Amino acid sequence: MTNTIRQEQGTSPDSGDGAVAPLYVLFFLSGMTGLVYEVMWMRSFSLVFGSTTRAAAAVLAAFFGGMALGNLLGGRWARQRSAALWRYGLAEIVIAIGALSVGVWLWLYHAVYPALYQSPIGSGGAMTILRMLLAFAALALPCIAMGATLPLMSQALVAHAGHIGRRASGVYALNTIGATLGVLLAGFLLPVWLGTRHTIYAAVATNVLIGVAAMWLSRRPGAGAADPGPEEQTAVAAVRRGDPFIIGAVVLSGFGTLALEVLFTRLIMSETDCSVFSFAVMLATFLVFLALGALVVSIWVDRMRRPWLFLAWTQAIAAVLIMVSPRVFLMSLVLADAAKPASVGLALWRIVGKSVLVMGPAVFLIGMTLPTAWRIASRRAAELGQRVGRLTGYNTLAAVVGSVAAGFVIIPGLGLGQGFALLGGTYALLSMLAWSRVYDDHRRANACLIVGLALGLLYVMKLWVVVPMQPNPEDRLLRYHEGEGATVAVFEKPGGDRYLTVNSHYILGGSSPAAIALQRCQGQLPLTLHPNPEQVAFIGVATGISVSSITEFPVRRVVALELIPGVVDATADFATANRRVLHDPRVQTLVADGRNHLFVTAERFDVVVGDLFIPWEAGTGYLYTTEHFESVACHLKPGGIFAQWLPAYQLGLEEVRIITATFVDVFPQSTLWLYTHGQAPVVALLGCADEAGAETMRQRARQHASRLPAGVSFVCGVDRLRPWVSTAQRNSDEYPRIEFMAAASHFVRSAEEVDVLVAALRSLQTR
Repeated sequence: MTNTIRQEQGTSPDSGDGAVAPLYVLFFLSGMTGLVYEVMWMRSFSLVFGSTTRAAAAVLAAFFGGMALGNLLGGRWARQRSAALWRYGLAEIVIAIGALSVGVWLWLYHAVYPALYQSPIGSGGAMTILRMLLAFAALALPCIAMGATLPLMSQALVAHAGHIGRRASGVYALNTIGATLGVLLAGFLLPVWLGTRHTIYAAVATNVLIGVAAMWLSRRPGAGAADPGPEEQTAVAAVRRGDPFIIGAVVLSGFGTLALEVLFTRLIMSETDCSVFSFAVMLATFLVFLALGALVVSIWVDRMRRPWLFLAWTQAIAAVLIMVSPRVFLMSLVLADAAKPASVGLALWRIVGKSVLVMGPAVFLIGMTLPTAWRIASRRAAELGQRVGRLTGYNTLAAVVGSVAAGFVIIPGLGLGQGFALLGGTYALLSMLAWSRVYDDHRRANACLIVGLALGLLYVMKLWVVVPMQPNPEDRLLRYHEGEGATVAVFEKPGGDRYLTVNSHYILGGSSPAAIALQRCQGQLPLTLHPNPEQVAFIGVATGISVSSITEFPVRRVVALELIPGVVDATADFATANRRVLHDPRVQTLVADGRNHLFVTAERFDVVVGDLFIPWEAGTGYLYTTEHFESVACHLKPGGIFAQWLPAYQLGLEEVRIITATFVDVFPQSTLWLYTHGQAPVVALLGCADEAGAETMRQRARQHASRLPAGVSFVCGVDRLRPWVSTAQRNSDEYPRIEFMAAASHFVRSAEEVDVLVAALRSLQTR
């Protein structure tokens, strides 16, 4: 009798939160492993497909496409409530198995990808589609299983209609908070502490434990709710098609959510360092506010009398906040303390502060949409898993489209500011859709008119305009291009000197006499030391001035590799300084990941020049790894020279020792050079493909000392380098130490530390 009364009131003996607390913990951990996988897989695939924006988009599309398919299938698998928890546990184990299989796929791709790259489909849109298909083949099993976990867990948690909103939204929020923890672990600690593979193994072990625990919990008395009877099954089938307005709401929200993530990241990155830490902090902030939105909804969504009205108001406010976010960003710059942070933690907290202020309120509100839609669509507990799976699947598919559209259509085509205006309009449309469900008379038209007029007024006021960031207000802006990979700008100083920036923060080179001397030296030094440099590769183009050094040598062919398309276009603004070298018929300019191109090409070179890469920028550390140096060595002709330049003013002493140790392991006949002519000091590591080439290089250094670029000096050979780096760690794809060490140290590096590094190098020179 007691049980009957409880069931009629929407409760059951196992309905207490204490009874389902273990399931919340399991799903929290599942969210953590999911984001660890995503971050680690993005790293791993970039080493095969390259670090281009298109390659990354292909992998993300495959990842979320698999998730969406899993959402839809999981909704079908959740129809039997009594088996939902056991199936959830099985899905977690499948994730673990699939994650291990990804490593096998990557090994296979590493072997066959060069042939695909050199085939007729190895360029353009066909290659992007091929990358997506290859990524989907590798990620399908674990990602489909990941997507299935949400509808299965939602169904396992909810036995009665009174719990639908609170438990489904609550567990979704906890899963997202777990994802936040996964981002922070993968973005700050795990790749260096455990290494990439062992990080994956740790996540695999966690998924297995989650799966086993869920299967064990499914055997407890009362853990599996009874399946619906014939009458309830008929009722569920009657509403299976769903409300098209609900589908429209989740599609608009999914499109807008990931598109906004792309736009917010680009906006805030213009005032940060683009390091792996900054990306992790911003993504974590985004996820936290999504989770908070779902968590707040979970508190009272089951008691909402008019959930459509709630959506109408919240998404209208979100539309306004999105529209004005660029203006809020400018205000945050005015309020921010311009002084250099005293610690890494303080620097990161500043990024958190900007992220919270600029995107927090809007993301909080849009995070409420999907959980509210679940509650509107699910009137019976028996249909929850199906509804959650179907609606989340549509939402995730739309998110894929939103992410790709933001990076390749909205930003390049409309610009960042117009992109925010467009997405503000997207959420205004969502709000209007909700208003149309609240009223069915003239009040609907009035509400939609008010929302439209408010957004129109904000658009006319141009609060969405993104103002280009200028390092110096006195400088004149010559070029500003918001491309798919980065924002590229060229400025001119009052005296006429020009400089190139990326993401409004980094100066990649300039046309001042000192800057020209340094950039041209990067090519002159190795070309002078080689007896007959006919084929040359430059990894990094920047202003094109370093490539222009070839005009002084009898070079027959040059491959100039640049990752960012806008940078190649900007070389036109340095035509005098770079001698219009990219128009030289000997030069082939490729917009490609330099490391990836060397990995996939069959061409070999007499000289390869590595540019002054920004060491802490996310992904750049892979240009200082053992694997990259080995790839370069394999693409050198007999007697070939590899020159890797290091920005000593952006690296600490230990970081230079690590890179040098890694370099010496691959090039046993290495030499180290120092450039200090009118610029911040830079270091050149020169390695030869063989002993004969090393001897020739030493002879030419002595014979042509007068022809060496001014300001460059020989420091020492491998006989002094080996003892100096004997205790240093190595930088590898498995342990990307430089990317993480530089990301931490550059915030607080002082001029005195640069002096210490130069003094240490000078001591090697005088021994």
